[in-house]
Amino acid sequence: MASARTVKAPLGKRDKTKLQNRAQILDAAKTLFSEKGFEATNVRDIIHESALSPGTFYNYFQSKEEIFEVLTDEIIAEVRQGIQDSYKHVKMDQKEINHALNKFFRVFLDNSRLMKFLSRNQSYLRELRNKGRFDGMLSDLELALEDGIKNKLIPPMPVKIIAIAVFGAVFEIIATMVVTPNFNVRQAIESLSKLLFIQTGK
Repeated sequence: MASARTVKAPLGKRDKTKLQNRAQILDAAKTLFSEKGFEATNVRDIIHESALSPGTFYNYFQSKEEIFEVLTDEIIAEVRQGIQDSYKHVKMDQKEINHALNKFFRVFLDNSRLMKFLSRNQSYLRELRNKGRFDGMLSDLELALEDGIKNKLIPPMPVKIIAIAVFGAVFEIIATMVVTPNFNVRQAIESLSKLLFIQTGK
């Protein structure tokens, strides 16, 4: 006997309004954080930019810090997906590593508002990194290396140490490219792929 399929009921008008209001606040905050930076933005600015009332705003968020963390979590999720997509089916040779890194960095280079957001708020992002908010991305990289060892694409190595080194390099490349207009991203990617190529022993 076939199991009954669960069909989600369509959202009602009230639920749609709630989702729209929340998205409107987040979009307004992201615009302001990208243009002015976290420090120079206050809750009044976000309320004005969102075109919603103060009461509506406080139904969803209590502070700009809370909004910043929500936006950062969204960025982390997007970047983690970029990491997973870029390293999918990669066989650890230099050409493929270089291609994977190029694909990953396009997540940033093709999104000008994301680049502005990162550029304007580096000190706060570094603080979140120190608090462990980016540990999931580090875990993704460790898993990719472990899979490479398991599938005999790369030799045994101290996975955690290599992952930390690579993640640190990627973080600093991103930090540099968002504040240095003429930074040679392609050269940085090639240098990083060579480092990975050496580390994998291929």
